[in-house]
Amino acid sequence: MSASEVPAAEAVRGQKARHLAGELRRGIAELRWPGGKLPTEQQLAREQGVSLNTVRRAVDLLVQDGLVYRRQGSGMYIASSDTGPLIGVAVPSMTYYFPRIIVGIERELARHGAQMLLRSTEWDSVEERQAVDALVSAGAAGLILAADGPSMAGLEDLDVPVVLVERGLEDPTTLHEFAGSNHAAGARAAVKHLRSLGHTRIGYLERVSPHTAPQVRAGLGDTPVLVESRERWTTADAERFLAELLRSKATAVICFADREATLLLNAAIANGIAVPDQLSVISYDDEVADLSDVPLTAVSPAKFEVGRIAVETLRARLADPKSPRRQISLIPDLVVRDSTGPVSRP
Repeated sequence: MSASEVPAAEAVRGQKARHLAGELRRGIAELRWPGGKLPTEQQLAREQGVSLNTVRRAVDLLVQDGLVYRRQGSGMYIASSDTGPLIGVAVPSMTYYFPRIIVGIERELARHGAQMLLRSTEWDSVEERQAVDALVSAGAAGLILAADGPSMAGLEDLDVPVVLVERGLEDPTTLHEFAGSNHAAGARAAVKHLRSLGHTRIGYLERVSPHTAPQVRAGLGDTPVLVESRERWTTADAERFLAELLRSKATAVICFADREATLLLNAAIANGIAVPDQLSVISYDDEVADLSDVPLTAVSPAKFEVGRIAVETLRARLADPKSPRRQISLIPDLVVRDSTGPVSRP
């Protein structure tokens, strides 16, 4: 096995473990195991169709998050917490971007003795509306939501307070409380980093994202080269975008998001373009940016803190319903890795 194949295989195993950890989190939140004891590792491996190593990695993630503990010779147990108010949480995905937000929500709720009822809506507006109704019917004292479009209608008329996560900042007139990332500031930090390295021809490539992409664009300033993809990227797209960047004489590029940046990076390497010597690459999201063949410099939203602050905001609203509404945005970090360097001078 070559050196480049080892990280790729490790990344696949890591993705399977994170996916299973997300499924187990959902089961815990939905009280799938009311006795507090999880199935055995062997049972989970059979039920989920994965290896024992994947199960152990997934459980390790939950142990690290304080959701599960192992009892020698007895099994795996859900960490108990004092009974407190039930908080409903609905997010569009349990496998990308939102898991760290969920962990932040879980830990902050547990710290205050509250309980979480979690729903994943799979980016479906009908599912979102049904999830909101189901959470309210289940007796949630408040809601933390990543909701879109039609699902937003009527939220202000609910009998329970609502705090949005990673939503709201794109609409300066919104009355909703929210905790989210200032993606425009994150993009500005990426541009500033590239300019400090001498890059003046900077490209920007994106996939469609109704919430994040417009904010990222707003932070680009006078970035001179702009290419937009309106579809999910393919390897052929990456090749085409690379050719366009080279025709534009770009020496650096910002990609939204990690998957797209990795495809572009691979296209560059396959075409003999050295990264970062001939092309510096910055990714946006920092979910898997460190797993690329050349670890990607990435804009990294503070997802855990977004979840924690959403709980703080909701608790303040529950404690004092007449207090001023809070809208909190956090500036993402820029994590510098191997994919950016000084511009090459001819």
